[in-house]
Amino acid sequence: MDRIGIDTWANISAEGWSSLLLGNGASIAIHKEFAYPTLHGIADAKGLLATTAPIFAKLGTTDFEHVLLACWYAEHVNGALGTPSAAISAAYEEVRTALIEAVHSVHPVHADVAADLQRVGAFASAFPTVVSLNYDITLYWAMLLFNAANGSWFKDAFHDGEFQTDWEYLRRPYGHAAGATLVFYPHGSLAVARDYLGDETKLSVGAGAAGDLLGTITRRWASGHYVPVFVSEGTSHQKVAAIRRSHYLTNVYEEVLPALGESLVVYGWSFDERDQHVLAAIAANPPKRMAVSVFTGQPDGDQQAFCLQVLKAVGRSLPGTEVTFFDSRSPGCWNNP
Repeated sequence: MDRIGIDTWANISAEGWSSLLLGNGASIAIHKEFAYPTLHGIADAKGLLATTAPIFAKLGTTDFEHVLLACWYAEHVNGALGTPSAAISAAYEEVRTALIEAVHSVHPVHADVAADLQRVGAFASAFPTVVSLNYDITLYWAMLLFNAANGSWFKDAFHDGEFQTDWEYLRRPYGHAAGATLVFYPHGSLAVARDYLGDETKLSVGAGAAGDLLGTITRRWASGHYVPVFVSEGTSHQKVAAIRRSHYLTNVYEEVLPALGESLVVYGWSFDERDQHVLAAIAANPPKRMAVSVFTGQPDGDQQAFCLQVLKAVGRSLPGTEVTFFDSRSPGCWNNP
């Protein structure tokens, strides 16, 4: 079989692209610690789930959001029945603390990645739509930085903390911004939270307080009033079940992913079978063209194997989509100078 060509970003960027889809490789490019296997694995290895590991096992999940909600509901139901349980309250505290500590152990400090964030904002601003499968807040930081200099260019469809389901109107430039990019999180984000009644909101700070965003988010979690809405682990089937528990995630899954336009750039996504549901959603209205980044810091054989994996996955789910490949480390792409 002929070798599959891998182009540079400069050679394909002028073609015009409708949307950008980001996978975990985009976060790893900014901060290597994001290459962790799972948050649950980190918390378990640190001994942070000493008494609550059986709850994860019983529910058949490693998803913190699922377990936090289960403990939260149990705590409130017992309280309503007049039979409060200290053990359940302690379990909820342990799981919440474990999540906060695991996130802080892998997330960078804003000041350490500021230069990357500037480049990321400039790169992402060229796309009408950005969807990030990552739940960390590096993209959120980049949006705040870019908006501080360019007006309300990036919009995540939350207004006063509430998600706007009629988000198409937000494509119109606002204020002194010369354009607009809508950003969505199909697997949620650390900044999207839910109370036990099911109401969802975005945890935010002003542009000048971007460096304290992670601290603000974890303080809100620690208050006991919110649990995060993000899907970080599990099979494709388990991820869809988690998506269906969220009004925000369901809207993104059903309305945004099938509307990415005729051309899609994919950066840092592995096309793993655990994310098959993402391709299934895109397949409702498949793009005509797709450009997929390849990490060229690995051996050529691994690069070619990845390209073949992508072609197989796209051929199965999006048979009419033309695929090209580009070097993830090429100049001007993502966080590359």
